[in-house]
Formats: sequence, structure tokens, C-alpha cells
Amino acid sequence: MPIPANLIANADDLGLNSSVNAAILLCFEQGYINSASLMTNTPGFDEAIDLISKNKIITNIGIHVNLGSEGPVSAFKKTDYLTTNGNWDRLKVDKKLTILDRDTKSAFFNEICAQIEKALTQKITVTHLDSHFHLHTLPCFYSLFIAAAKKYNLKLRLAQTYNEGNYVKFMFRKYANNKLRASGINYSDRFETVERYLNTTNGIGHPEKIEVMLHPSLTPTGELTDHYHPQTMVDWINFLKTN
Repeated sequence: MPIPANLIANADDLGLNSSVNAAILLCFEQGYINSASLMTNTPGFDEAIDLISKNKIITNIGIHVNLGSEGPVSAFKKTDYLTTNGNWDRLKVDKKLTILDRDTKSAFFNEICAQIEKALTQKITVTHLDSHFHLHTLPCFYSLFIAAAKKYNLKLRLAQTYNEGNYVKFMFRKYANNKLRASGINYSDRFETVERYLNTTNGIGHPEKIEVMLHPSLTPTGELTDHYHPQTMVDWINFLKTN
């Protein structure tokens, strides 16, 4: 069956490398996804732009802002957040209790904008915004991403909208999502993993717009997989083919 009308099936990591790029194109062609998020600081970026320009089936393109791997695209001077070779130090960036001073907030906001603008200069249509490792949902970053989404008139991915067993985390995500929804920039009404959607929501015909994410890639033998959780792709394709 086609993807349910209320569902956004988004492929993260477009532009990561050639394997991911080829897998995402295949998923669009097969009707497994209807949205994708592009990384702009990764080795496969130029190839991804070429694929987008040559394949009109690749639609609903977002920016997958990457503050957790590779390096900045702006003149980012806060070296405390970088490794000695100039790449992002995820251990220092991905901290739930970090408080940023004004200059550091400005530096990160400029980097978020620079990653968005790198795609926009390629004359592609960009519809939404999210982030690698979900860093946009951290307390120190979510307001910066809301500001960037407003600046570029983009929709923004929600934090996961269900309780994973951590009440404090759930309440913060609920607070952040309410702020995002109040701004009118939410890309969906709910954001869930494929596993959650298939096992608990199964929201075909549900009035809410639901976003799920996949991470398509190809195995060394050319088989389609999910490069974070291989079973996710298997379950997703089975769902689409058997319902």
C-alpha cells in the first residue's frame, strides 16, 4: 500500500555518503519514504545535490543540521566544542545540562544558519529542519532551532512525543514541543520511531500528522537496510507491502 496520507516517512542522513544517497533514492522510487533530510557538512553532499537535481521524485527535502560529526561550515570559533582536527566533539556538544553564554549561542545559531544556507545556495527547495542525533531537542539548542526555522520559514521536527520511561525527559520534551507548536512551525503533530508507530500507534486514518524516521543505506551486497537499526527497514517494508 502507499504511505498512509497522515504519515511523513522521513529518511535522515541524505548526503552522508554514496551508499546512503543511493538507498534514499531507491526508497523514494519504491514509495517507502515521502520526505528526506539533507546533511550539508558531509562527504556525500555534492552527490546528493546532483541526485536531487536529476530526480524530481526526491521531494520534501529538509536540512539535517549536523553538530555532532564532521566539522562546521561556518567560521565557528568556539573551539571547546571541536576536536583537535576541527570536527565536532559530540561528547562536548551533546550534553543535556549545558548552559550557553550569549556568544556561544550566537556561534551555534550562525552555524545552524550556515548549514541551511549551504543547501539554499544550491537552488533546492527546502521545507523542514531537524538534526543529527536529535541535538535540536536539547535544552540549550531547541530555542535556536525554533529561531532558525522561523528565519527561513521552515517546519521543525518535534521531539519524541511519548514517554520512554523517563518522566523528566518526557516533561521537558512536552514543554519544548508546546513552544514549537505555539510558533506554528511543527512539521508534524507527533514524532515517533517506526517501532513505536507499528507496535502502538498504527495510525492509519488517524487525524494527526505523524512523522517517523528511517536511515536508509545499502549493505556491501547492495541490499536495502537501515544503518542504525537494520530490522527497522525490514519491518517498515513489510508493513507497506502487507497492509
